[in-house]
Amino acid sequence: MHSETKNSLSRRDLIKASGILSAGLTSLSASACQSGEKPTRNVLNPASARLLKTFQLKYPIFQAAPGGEALAIAIANAGGMGAITLGWTAPEAAAKSVSRMLDATNGNFYGNFVLHFGAGALQASLDAGCPCVQFSWGIPTRDMVKRVRRSGAKLGIQVSNLEGAELALTRQPDFLICQGIEAGGHVQATSSLAEGLSEIVNRAGDVPVIAAGGLSDGHDIRRVMNIGAAGAVMGTRFMATQESDAHAAYKSKLLEAEDHGTAYTNCFNQDWDAAHRVLRNETLSNWEAVGCPLKGNKPGEGEIVATHPLMGAVTRYAIMPPVRGHEGALDQMAMYAGTGVGRINDLPRAEDLIERLWFETTAT
Repeated sequence: MHSETKNSLSRRDLIKASGILSAGLTSLSASACQSGEKPTRNVLNPASARLLKTFQLKYPIFQAAPGGEALAIAIANAGGMGAITLGWTAPEAAAKSVSRMLDATNGNFYGNFVLHFGAGALQASLDAGCPCVQFSWGIPTRDMVKRVRRSGAKLGIQVSNLEGAELALTRQPDFLICQGIEAGGHVQATSSLAEGLSEIVNRAGDVPVIAAGGLSDGHDIRRVMNIGAAGAVMGTRFMATQESDAHAAYKSKLLEAEDHGTAYTNCFNQDWDAAHRVLRNETLSNWEAVGCPLKGNKPGEGEIVATHPLMGAVTRYAIMPPVRGHEGALDQMAMYAGTGVGRINDLPRAEDLIERLWFETTAT
């Protein structure tokens, strides 16, 4: 098992005015990072430079959508790109979430819509001033794109193969996210990040491509940028931060996980029958032991394993992960994690984490 050392737990006007919206590196000790020693290598490629300019970012580091508003605000204010989930949100609630983000940041965040569930809150989010939207699990319709453009917002689309990238490029996005099967959560990809990234970067031309899937440190960021990616998307790494809305028990499991501690599966598919990557647990093991049966025949199906004061009961095989407020057998729930989880061993503040990631990325 990896080391379990822990670091100390450790506007709107600007939006309107400016329209803002890993190959080997030498290991760096925490003391070197804290000493004030400055990295000297400029790793920005032309795509990275365009990305930073387009979104007024300090670092080409994007948050994957889960994690909550507090995390998104912290990442945005640290110079990265924050993210909020809007796909499951009612229009009024989505508009309020966007407004809170605009009040708390300079607007460097995006709202994520999973097209498997439609985009019912899209117009309300745009009307509230959402500076950027990103679509996954599908290609947005031309009408959706027109609405995004009419609002002055930026557009991103998640893809996982060359054919998907070619379709997405017909919508003239401001960026693409290339996801690999190494990603945690619900995984759109069916092949590794390395298999698709290079050809998608080449096909995208001047459109920045941001890499996603199993990326946990600056070494990973440097590796994908060497291939031509404009930057990196991180989900699991940001879930293990102080600001993340993940339950403390979930964060603890992320720190304990080993390199091969995840499974790519369709076990937790009560509400969404899609492949996903999670930490291995008893629910998964018992289901696998009896032959991975389909819905209606799963062991313990329908059992309540946890409750939440606002979101109610969680049954076994539900897609809900443990967040703050959940009580019960949380280790039986879906705990999403990417393949890089074995290299996560602390719970820093998001600001400190981003600075460390970029130090690792750029240090010689």
